[in-house]
Amino acid sequence: MRTWIKAAIAVLVLAGLLVGADRIAVVVAQGQAADKLAGRQGITGKPSVSIGDFPFLTDLISRKVGSVRLSGVGVQLNGGGSTFQLDDFSADLKGVQVSSDYKSATVDSGTGTGLVSYQEVHSLLGLDPSIALGYGGPGLVKVTGVLFGQKLSTTVKLRTDGDTVGVDSVGALPGLGALPGVGQLVNSQLGSRNFTLQGSMPVGLRLQQVVPQSGGLDLTFQGSHVQLID
Repeated sequence: MRTWIKAAIAVLVLAGLLVGADRIAVVVAQGQAADKLAGRQGITGKPSVSIGDFPFLTDLISRKVGSVRLSGVGVQLNGGGSTFQLDDFSADLKGVQVSSDYKSATVDSGTGTGLVSYQEVHSLLGLDPSIALGYGGPGLVKVTGVLFGQKLSTTVKLRTDGDTVGVDSVGALPGLGALPGVGQLVNSQLGSRNFTLQGSMPVGLRLQQVVPQSGGLDLTFQGSHVQLID
């Protein structure tokens, strides 16, 4: 009986050591991945990297990780002829294959999100300083400006065409909007506005959707068979 008890204790201790070693390996790998991504592919600073696989040691042998999450990343993008900051960027990556020299990796598929403030959007669209942007309700951006000496507001819907974000439609203007030519004037000024995100996002993701939120535009990204580190 004592032999069985000793054997059971030994198995439990060994299992605990293996789990501990596995978790240590994950922490080390996460830190190394964050170091490699820091300051590269548009990322500013050092990202937070989380590996979700267990056991991880088997992934280490095959050099392929099932899931990786990047978060808390500041990203610099180019658009509308200027550089801007993408806040609260995060990405969920599936099937991350690491090269034999551990210097590069490819991703089977991935999704990501990030937020662009309305102040940044204002600059990207090249709007007049007298015009202000804000949240206009589900799917809408509120545009406020001065026309004929009066402060007026309307809403616009946005669309995506590849990596280009443009104005899809302009809402009606109360009051002065009923005057002949005013609606056409507003549409001609706002309806032609757009900006393009030049180059690919970190980890090769591409723009898929733009959703107005209270703090800015929530951008959604997606990609497959892309390069993580080059």
